[in-house]
Amino acid sequence: MKFKLPSNMVVEENNADKFEASNNVITLDIYPRQGESLTYSGMKNAIINWAYKTGLRYADYNGDGDEQPIYMKDLNGYWGCAIDGKKEGYPASMLLLVDPDYTDISFYIWLSYSNDYYQDALQILRSFQPK
Repeated sequence: MKFKLPSNMVVEENNADKFEASNNVITLDIYPRQGESLTYSGMKNAIINWAYKTGLRYADYNGDGDEQPIYMKDLNGYWGCAIDGKKEGYPASMLLLVDPDYTDISFYIWLSYSNDYYQDALQILRSFQPK
């Protein structure tokens, strides 16, 4: 997997269980998982469960009027499923990515950001692609 990390973000943690980078306005966490063998339709339940476990509060529809979770059939070669919400009053987006050729590998991505940085967060989320 590769993605575009803004140059002002500092990598805080990078190991087999977690990647974390942040700056003063955005925090990005990536949790690689194996063995879930998620189907495209199964991604919805997986991301809803993750939202519940992490305490993310979200509306049935996001600010653009899209029903949540939002399915993305082809996000640079990945299947994607996303939820926009808030945790502890701060905006956050979560994204679940699955490579359709290797459905046993998935990536759970958490992005929290200051209110005025939604477009920057969205740019990061849309930059993920297989190697």
